[in-house]
Amino acid sequence: MPQAARWVGTPSIKGRREWVRMVLLTFSLLGLQFTWGIEMTYCTPYLLQLGLTKSKTSLVWIAGPLSGLIIQPLIGVIADRSRSKWGRRRPFMIVGSFVVATCLLVLGWTTEIVNMFVKDAEKTKNVTIALAVLSIYAVDFAINVVQACCRSLIVDTLPIPLQQTGSAWATRMTAVGQLIGYVIGSIDTVSIFGAIIGDTQFKQMTVIAAMSLVGSVLVTSYAVKERVLVTARDSDDKAGTLQVISQLIKTTMDLPPRIQAICWAQFWAWIGWFPFLFYSTTWVGETYFRYEVPKDATQPADMLGEVGRVGSLSLVVFSSMTFIGSVLLPFCVQPPDSKRPRFTPRPPPGLASLLKTVMGIRPDLQTTWLISHVMFAATMIFAPFARSRAVATFLVALCGIPWAVTCWAPFTFMGIEINKLTMNPSQSSRSSGVTMITSSSLISGGPSAYSDRTNDTEMDVLRLNHHDPDSDSDVEDGVSNTPSTGELAGIYLGVLNVYTTLPQFLGTFISWMVFSVFEPGSTKRDGTAQDSQWMNLDKSTPNAISICLFIGALSAIVAVEATRRMRYTI
Repeated sequence: MPQAARWVGTPSIKGRREWVRMVLLTFSLLGLQFTWGIEMTYCTPYLLQLGLTKSKTSLVWIAGPLSGLIIQPLIGVIADRSRSKWGRRRPFMIVGSFVVATCLLVLGWTTEIVNMFVKDAEKTKNVTIALAVLSIYAVDFAINVVQACCRSLIVDTLPIPLQQTGSAWATRMTAVGQLIGYVIGSIDTVSIFGAIIGDTQFKQMTVIAAMSLVGSVLVTSYAVKERVLVTARDSDDKAGTLQVISQLIKTTMDLPPRIQAICWAQFWAWIGWFPFLFYSTTWVGETYFRYEVPKDATQPADMLGEVGRVGSLSLVVFSSMTFIGSVLLPFCVQPPDSKRPRFTPRPPPGLASLLKTVMGIRPDLQTTWLISHVMFAATMIFAPFARSRAVATFLVALCGIPWAVTCWAPFTFMGIEINKLTMNPSQSSRSSGVTMITSSSLISGGPSAYSDRTNDTEMDVLRLNHHDPDSDSDVEDGVSNTPSTGELAGIYLGVLNVYTTLPQFLGTFISWMVFSVFEPGSTKRDGTAQDSQWMNLDKSTPNAISICLFIGALSAIVAVEATRRMRYTI
């Protein structure tokens, strides 16, 4: 007979107001995205500076999709079944963040570490490249552990009516992390901090990223309390590696139709987003030095830092657009599957008719996601025609709006579908089987079923009790026997990440082909070559990164059709 999951405790978030609780719940994503931003901004030119060709550098970035393909689904299954007294997600988040911080510091001081052990000049170069690539792989694998658990924590903690709100706040924190990263990356930190935390821009950025990730994860881990899993669903307490892998494969191969449709839309969209996220900074910097800086001009001593600053300045605008979109768009989009309208103050009579008209024409989230694909495709299709930093920056900035939707829409849809899967069919049309109870409702005579179970009457803690309204009691000996919302969040979000990372393999292969054809030897250097020669500054040849962005735009057009078909999938 199938065994239900058994739990102890209730999830809670510190904070007096909803926006404070949402900030604390999603704060870890700020440091996470800051770290991703530093990697995407600096690591491509860093590897090129070390001596890798662009075609080989594109193969290095297989680390991202490989780690996502393996780690996120695997850690999702493992965390879903974790019975740690600290919760299912937070222990992995904390340990993973410290591993990422260590690997970032190794990456920043790769040359110094190698020079301590290797004296031969030729071997030093090869070992330095090898250690840098290894560090990038380690960062990607560890950061995917953190990311998987941060996203699952949101689905675990929030009921269905707040899934869109949680995803929107996650996007805002992501945008803030990007914005802070690109602002810091666009300034000369060496002149500000001196050599206290490193003598180059790249070293200082790795230190700042390491501290920000660990700090933000600790904030969220302190503010959020998870329920403790006593017994996993259908578990015989003998779950091992084979059972974990079996569950992962079975889930991936037998997805519910609605989740499958969401995953396919994500798949085609990310073929386009992959080259943009990893090469846009280098593209803007290379466009500037290729078309606007005279060939006989004196090259800066720190070309890597200069390219990073030029590219980061354009991405500051991109992140600003993303942040504005993540703040405003949720108010302009109908909440999906909204059954219970929230209370809103009555507007002044003069604005009532206008607000009614605006609310009536709001698109739903699926239409908004479809429009974002169209906007991204219409923007990046002009990438090969950019001949100045201003044009390149303008195109990158426009992509901030569709990126805000991309960070928000699929996770909202998945959060809703995951929660539906853990509820009885008869409950899906009711109040979602979830009651939010605050200490204020207890004081004012809220549900008596919980008042005798909760001694904590602090006004700054939100408690989310997941219960079955059809049962006489959902607690036996202090243990919940009913399925929780988010019970399978880890594995299904891991599957979504599989559909996010598989196109990155395809994008890596496409980038490798494009770079091999159009810039096969742009970084071949001898000992007397200038540091800037890892960039192709020949105006007469096509810009290979622009071609990759153009191909990504074509893929976004396919994503439009995949998103349209979601409407007809039940």
